[in-house]
Amino acid sequence: MQNWLNYHHLLYFKVIAETGSLSAASEILRVGQSALSMQLKQLEDRLGHQLFERKQKKLVLTETGQLTLDYAKEIFGLGEEMLDTLSDGLASGPVRVQIGVEEGVPHYAATALVGAAMTEGSPAVTHGGADDLVEDLVAHRLDLVLLLEQPKRSDKEILFSKKVMEVPLFALAAPAHAGLKKGFPQSLEGAPVLLPSPLSRYRHDVEHFFHEAKLQVDVRLETDEPMIMQQLALLGRGVFFAPQAAVEDDVRTKKLVVLGEVPARLQLWLAGPKRKMVNVVAERLLKDFSI
Repeated sequence: MQNWLNYHHLLYFKVIAETGSLSAASEILRVGQSALSMQLKQLEDRLGHQLFERKQKKLVLTETGQLTLDYAKEIFGLGEEMLDTLSDGLASGPVRVQIGVEEGVPHYAATALVGAAMTEGSPAVTHGGADDLVEDLVAHRLDLVLLLEQPKRSDKEILFSKKVMEVPLFALAAPAHAGLKKGFPQSLEGAPVLLPSPLSRYRHDVEHFFHEAKLQVDVRLETDEPMIMQQLALLGRGVFFAPQAAVEDDVRTKKLVVLGEVPARLQLWLAGPKRKMVNVVAERLLKDFSI
């Protein structure tokens, strides 16, 4: 028997799996439900496995079906990548580069990356959680992601990443809290603080600093958005922790006061997929970009 796969059948399966029903897939593909059902059965026969189970009148992927969907996403993602890359190579305009930025990355750092991409390309930027961004990177929906931690995926054949920034963190507050500068860090005992999400690496480092200094603080806010912490600090609502470069204008104009440096560091990582066809702008940034 010839060892080949009907990719029309695989595409139909992918759309059925992503929509969750034959009727929805039929509308998208403009193929009759009976024809879709028949071609899905042909794919299952070819693979030798059942891909869906019916549960309460819904199509639910089997374990093999989920694995097949992962492969299908990879296969069609590579096809889209090929078209994008060839289109960029033939076009006279700038190369399009898809960039993902993790929630919580300082704005000045994200701006530096996007600005560097604009020198040679046309960046499109999206924000999201680290896991979702890395998933999009692996599926070739993104060219680069800027993250607060090195990607956890262990498969070095899939991802390449490098540290592009590591800077100390400082405790900062409005002039109303300038008195906390004296006797720092013990002066933070009982002070109102604005903190990043409990899941972030630098939240862990700041809490370790509190533990080592035997400090009990009054946590007033937890957020993944640095700008919210900065704006509330400007209003005198508490102490927050950030790289000095993120607030240099407010420090220079004395809207914020540096209370002291904390033994914690903010790292940023730039990651990209190891691709068969390379986005030239993404490749250059992975090689040369740093903050």
